[in-house]
Amino acid sequence: MSTSTATRTARSTRATDADDAADTGCCQAAAQATTTRESAELLQARAIARHLPALGIPTSRVAAALDPAAQSAVVRVDSPHGLYAMAIPPVGHAFPVLHHGRRIGALDVRRVPATTDSATAAHLALYLRDRAAL
Repeated sequence: MSTSTATRTARSTRATDADDAADTGCCQAAAQATTTRESAELLQARAIARHLPALGIPTSRVAAALDPAAQSAVVRVDSPHGLYAMAIPPVGHAFPVLHHGRRIGALDVRRVPATTDSATAAHLALYLRDRAAL
């Protein structure tokens, strides 16, 4: 077994301008600009989505993402009846539930500091079960 001591030079992964992009061999993805509010909403959406598998919703059917149509982060649940989404509202408002992009109702819980993510996930799971979506 022989070891090689050849020196390898690292290539830059950042291009200084568009002309240098081909020289560096990199492909830069367009960074999505997020605000502090959107980041906080996305963190809460992910936390709520993590509790849904314990309530009987498979992880393969749950996702958390930023939704430009809802202008906030959403927890998406894929069901046989279509895609449901629960948007993260401003503080003090009820969590709206969307089906195919249209608002169909709201959860019986508001976004306040005392509301836990597990309680919100439980309300979402019950809301979807009441409508026979799961």
